[in-house]
Amino acid sequence: MIGLRATVVLAGVVYVLALGGSALLQVRASVLDGVPLCLGPAAFLCFYSRLVFPRAVRVAQGMEAAFIIIVLGLSLACLSYIAAMADLPLRDREMVWIERHLGFDWLQIMGGLDRWPGVLKLLDGAYATFTSQLIATVLVLVIARRTRELDRFFITFVCATFLAEITSTLLPTLGPMSALAGNAAFQHLPTLGRATGETVLALRQGTLSVIDLDAINGIICFPSLHAAVAIIVPFTLRWNKPLFWAFAVLDTVMFVSAVPSGNHYFCDVGGGVAVAVLAIVCGRHVHERLDRLGAPALANIHAALQGRSARMTPAE
Repeated sequence: MIGLRATVVLAGVVYVLALGGSALLQVRASVLDGVPLCLGPAAFLCFYSRLVFPRAVRVAQGMEAAFIIIVLGLSLACLSYIAAMADLPLRDREMVWIERHLGFDWLQIMGGLDRWPGVLKLLDGAYATFTSQLIATVLVLVIARRTRELDRFFITFVCATFLAEITSTLLPTLGPMSALAGNAAFQHLPTLGRATGETVLALRQGTLSVIDLDAINGIICFPSLHAAVAIIVPFTLRWNKPLFWAFAVLDTVMFVSAVPSGNHYFCDVGGGVAVAVLAIVCGRHVHERLDRLGAPALANIHAALQGRSARMTPAE
């Protein structure tokens, strides 16, 4: 039986949305081409390993989780690019206005931080652990055989990503590196945000109509998905105190790094906190409903495969 029932259902929905959205907007989403090629071998390996090696639960669930990561990663990234094509009015000016009234001068603070290369190196390193933390959390839950928590973790992350993509569609921004510091010279502060801003503009203007694996990158500015994950990961691992505190320390640094390392306004971090809280709450309800929805269909598939396996087994 597939353990991650809710995630399998949701992964299928996300893939169909990405495929349908790219077709509707006439975008060549070559990044999705590999998904069908993965699904067949993934389904076969998962069911085969569970039928032939029923005790190898961790191996089967690890393969299941690996293919889910591929499907969700490619589909969610594609959706973020499609969402950026909505071409609603940019809200960078409003973000800057809010920050200045909060007493946060992004350009001045980043200029001061640029004089501390050691601190920036630490922040950049923590910021770069985003994907590694997600994979590590999945591996920990697989090894610990905490299937239900793993299923909910996937659902929570998808909810967070959906919330971030919807918000960034309604309140699009280019980010401070493009809107505030387009011509500023920094010696150590990452300036990748300028390229991200150009990608967003190209999507909005329709000059970028191909979404491929080589070019795809994180383009969501508001809210910060890094800030959201910095809360979701420790929350998921709260059942193990050593792991919780280790990730809490790392994620505190990643949380702080979002502004200087990730082309984010200070407001984006606050938005990421709100996304994390909503995703944790929504994830629980979505998980329960999808788990009940996916159970009958997957049980029928499993029973059919078991019957086929029994017919293929030679009689003694």
